[in-house]
Amino acid sequence: MLRLNSPYTLAAAILLAGSIAIGLAQQPGPKSVRRAEPPKFDPAATSTAFFNNAIDEGLSGPRPNLGKPTAVANNTPSVGTPAAGNTGGSGSGTGWSTIISGQTIEDTIKTLKLQTDASVTTPSDFAGKGYKAVRRDFSVLAMLFAITGDYDGDVRFKADAPAARDVFARTAANAKVGTEQVFKEAKARKQELADIVSGSNPFAGKDAERKPTWNAVCNRAPLMQHLESIYEPRLKPNLASESQFKSHSDDVVKDAEMIAAIGEAMAQNGMEDADADDYKAFCKRLVKAGKDIVDGVKLKNFQSASTAAADIGKACTECHENYRS
Repeated sequence: MLRLNSPYTLAAAILLAGSIAIGLAQQPGPKSVRRAEPPKFDPAATSTAFFNNAIDEGLSGPRPNLGKPTAVANNTPSVGTPAAGNTGGSGSGTGWSTIISGQTIEDTIKTLKLQTDASVTTPSDFAGKGYKAVRRDFSVLAMLFAITGDYDGDVRFKADAPAARDVFARTAANAKVGTEQVFKEAKARKQELADIVSGSNPFAGKDAERKPTWNAVCNRAPLMQHLESIYEPRLKPNLASESQFKSHSDDVVKDAEMIAAIGEAMAQNGMEDADADDYKAFCKRLVKAGKDIVDGVKLKNFQSASTAAADIGKACTECHENYRS
């Protein structure tokens, strides 16, 4: 313990207190902060800036004219509104979307590509039976490309369709015989078809009329052969019972749409016997029956679809009594 009565101790305490006082005196004081001057208002200028009574004074006088709101165009089509130009008519291709869907067109073209792979193999097989299958399948392809090029809506292959229609129609017409020359031609079509399905454009730069000349597209006989290959082995069994109908509904729709499309194509201007009223009536029955089957699937009405399928058989039988190629 320090003893303050000691002379040395007292002197040290005095020196220490002096040092502390000097240190405190040398510390900087608080900085002065410069602030903006408060605003000054002119009483004369602000005397009318505010209402004394906002309700009585502020709401007096006529309402302000803000103008009418600008109408915003609604480009979204209403549900169930048909596509522009789709009148359901025939002859020009307008209304094809009411007969066959773009999905059925695409799926059928892919199926015919697989069939072409099997029928165009070697010259000997082609000369035996391959050319007959090519004539049938290429005629159907020409028909589908004719529909696609004239389709009233978006559908795959549309850009290539007119040129593809013409070359497949030409090869189909030549495939009445199985010569080596026709085989080479069919082999070229086989590669082009593979390119189209894979997304390539083998007909780029090739001009063709978008509107088809139907008597140059296909003949009736190959189309009827394809119809028979659909109706007997596929559509009829799938409509033989309600359970089959339900389990194969997608296939039923595709086959029914193809039959309706064939019926419509055979009645186009320029097609064989298309100027005869009774022949056109048979074609219309095919179109109607195909549509009724599709509606039956949508409504899950087996009886309606089955009745329509039976009418296809009747229409074909009655037509063949007078018209057969």
